Amino acid sequence: MSERFWKNLSTTMGWLSIFVFFALLTFTSSLEVKDLDLWLHLRMGYWISHHGFVPNYDVLSCTISGKPWVNHEWLFQVLVYQMQKAYGFDGLISMQSFVVGLTFLALLFLGYSRERQWLTVFTLLMVLLVYQTRFTIRPDIFSLLFFVLYIYVLSIHINKRWSVYALVILQILWSNMHGFFFFGPLLVGLGILSEFVKRRLPMPYEWNTVGRLTDGEFNSLKKIFPLVLLACCVNPLTIQGAWYPVSVFFHLAGDNKIFFNHILELQKPITASTIFTDRYCYYKVLIVISTLSFVFNRRKIDISSLLVWFIFLGFSLVAIRNLIYFAAASYMVIMVNVISLSWEKLVPVRFSSSKFKHLTGIVCKLGIIYWMFNFGLQMSSDGYFDFDTYNRKSEFFGVSKRVYPYKAVDFLIKQHIKGNFFNDFNSGAYLVGRTNPDIKVFIDGRTEVYGANFFETYLKIWQEGNAHTFAYFEHKDNITGAFLNNAHQQIPEAVLKMFHSFKNWSIVYLDYDAVIFLKQTPLNKPFIDRLLVDTSKWNPKPMDLLKLGTKRIDPFPFTGRAYILEALGADEAALLESKEAIKVAPDYGPAYSMLGKIYNKRKDYKKAFEYYRLGAMYLQGDLQTRLGLAQAYEDLKDYKGAIIQYQRVVDASPKNVPGYFGLARSSAELGQDKKALELLGSAQKLGLEDKVDVQKIHDIINNKKKRSVVVKVPKRK
Repeated sequence: MSERFWKNLSTTMGWLSIFVFFALLTFTSSLEVKDLDLWLHLRMGYWISHHGFVPNYDVLSCTISGKPWVNHEWLFQVLVYQMQKAYGFDGLISMQSFVVGLTFLALLFLGYSRERQWLTVFTLLMVLLVYQTRFTIRPDIFSLLFFVLYIYVLSIHINKRWSVYALVILQILWSNMHGFFFFGPLLVGLGILSEFVKRRLPMPYEWNTVGRLTDGEFNSLKKIFPLVLLACCVNPLTIQGAWYPVSVFFHLAGDNKIFFNHILELQKPITASTIFTDRYCYYKVLIVISTLSFVFNRRKIDISSLLVWFIFLGFSLVAIRNLIYFAAASYMVIMVNVISLSWEKLVPVRFSSSKFKHLTGIVCKLGIIYWMFNFGLQMSSDGYFDFDTYNRKSEFFGVSKRVYPYKAVDFLIKQHIKGNFFNDFNSGAYLVGRTNPDIKVFIDGRTEVYGANFFETYLKIWQEGNAHTFAYFEHKDNITGAFLNNAHQQIPEAVLKMFHSFKNWSIVYLDYDAVIFLKQTPLNKPFIDRLLVDTSKWNPKPMDLLKLGTKRIDPFPFTGRAYILEALGADEAALLESKEAIKVAPDYGPAYSMLGKIYNKRKDYKKAFEYYRLGAMYLQGDLQTRLGLAQAYEDLKDYKGAIIQYQRVVDASPKNVPGYFGLARSSAELGQDKKALELLGSAQKLGLEDKVDVQKIHDIINNKKKRSVVVKVPKRK
């Protein structure tokens, strides 16, 4: 075959790989609606559309009602509300796919090279695999689109007259869509700074000539900068609206660090313990490849690319939500750096022929196509069992039935329950979207509006069950209901017990997804009289096993209810729910763990051991179940068996305080006093001292010493 044939075949395979890539992108971006904040955006879109203005104060919460609020996402809110109203939730998903497709099309135009098709597609694929973790219908998808379009215009079309108008329009849209709009002026400013450095400062190698602008282009860039700054002020609050997100960004340190500890998307993607794991592996791959591209191209580095890469790498290392911006920036950097690299410089001479180069390209493209097909097929099987229909629900299109406490909110809407409600952070936006204005929430996802101090106070109620703190808000904000979401996370026992201990509060709804309490008020009395849940008379709702057939499912609704009931002291009801779960799935570990916990409370240690043993068999990595099994060994006075189990806990989690205390107790019981005291010291060093356990261990040691002293009584004469 001629060289031309292999060249054309390689090009054709390249275009095929691009087609497959965009097909995969469309498919993977069609995930079901599962974002929490979307519901707040939909409600505010409705509010703005019906009132005709953007409020500069809170209208959603009972705790911060009337507080100043700079809503810099109002345009997105109106857009998604109108889109959902016209085309439903699948319309919103299609909108997301369209925006994501535009973003990657701009990236393709930014970095496409016929000579390096496979590298372009491979890098785009890495960006997609980073981005797919953020495929949620949020303002972020538009923010990334504007970010990429900014880079595209500044990199390729800065010499065109229309570029000024394009960037100003982009900036106005961005300033009303998402708080990261300050990236626009930042990118222009970095362009000016890098050009100044190239022109004024001595550079190593040829750095001051690579990507250098003409005088006309540099002047255009300097004119654009004040215009995009002014465009930031084209929002309902003008200068205040332009400055607010910037001020929030620069106040993330100090007290606001609490958000980074409790909100997943604000946590660091790489820590000392995860740096060598596969967590966010595609993001790490992009870091490595983009770094190597600078190394290979070290003689012709573009200063502007280096600055953008460095800033957005640092930005991404701060929080998970920022990964995609670095992914897009790294793609640009890789494409810029490889322009100066030739095939002949990277491979040995004997492999530098054009025919070998084209064959290598074909093989690489085929490999990428196979990878994309395989990845798409794996994703197509993603789904879960729908307990409402007894059928499988795909994770594509529609609204998730796993993320939201939809049954509990359906209950509130059906019963026409109104009032000011305490709620957990994760359900705030969902409640706003579906029940406002009938129900005003305690907290929602607008962390910058509530502030760190309020969030810390909220945690005292939610995590610690602090009744005194709750009483303050109950009186100040007239709290008459509580919505405790168990669908997105497990309700802390402390807050469940706190509300259950209030004599003037009653349960009106209890299911696996949530618990709803109402305060005894004249408005709530009819609801409580009619809907009161008596846990002492609880009867599980068994599944239709004939309808279920041989389907293998996780009966988590039963153990979800069992967890809540056990925390409320309704052990018999929790036991019944757990046994129903075992009927559905005899190997369901969480049900056995719950049974072990209940029988341990009843001091039936033999049964507790039997159930914990089964739970540990089916839940190999669950430390709580392993601790329960160790405790069962200890209660049965098999201290050697207890030590084996406690040791496994400590090996898996070196900072597990109950594990150290258990080891210390069991060692003391076996007469290993020195070892027991050493283990006790290890537990105390962790700063979570259990005074009861400390005293118990000392009592065991002291009592054994007393028993070891033999007192000889003289015989009577």
